[in-house]
Amino acid sequence: MNIFFHVATAVGVTATLTDTNRIGSGKDSFKTGLLSMFCSCIVHGILDYLPHTYPLSPKLDVAISLIIIFILVWKANKQYRIIVSLAILGSILPDLIDLLPSILEKYIGLSLPVYDKVFPWHRTEYSGSIFGKSDVVSDINHILVLIIICIVCWCRRTDLKQIFYK
Repeated sequence: MNIFFHVATAVGVTATLTDTNRIGSGKDSFKTGLLSMFCSCIVHGILDYLPHTYPLSPKLDVAISLIIIFILVWKANKQYRIIVSLAILGSILPDLIDLLPSILEKYIGLSLPVYDKVFPWHRTEYSGSIFGKSDVVSDINHILVLIIICIVCWCRRTDLKQIFYK
């Protein structure tokens, strides 16, 4: 899926795992951040396994995603910034490891070594990627992902307010 959807799921993972009443120290935030990173990485795999097309062009996807990442990290209260940052990192880390070298080669001409995919959902036999055509199942999957994230955020809105409002 596009980076945008992976970053969006990082917000859902952050909302799900961050209990602002429980987190009292930087150590608690770091532990929750590591768990968020791990869970975001797993959710990335689930999303990539689902049948999907790429509704956003790569350049637009990267631009929008970077803006959203910057805003999320900037708006997060200091105590929760590590959780937000690690959740986002976990949500995009598989793409950074498996896909970034070939993307840099394609768009910049930077020649980095390209290895076999580390994450199984990036291998052809496990990937749900559909290239070159529109697909109703993909559209439904994208919409469902966004609906689920909205429901999670709505249910966890009290914690989200603590995380992002000063």
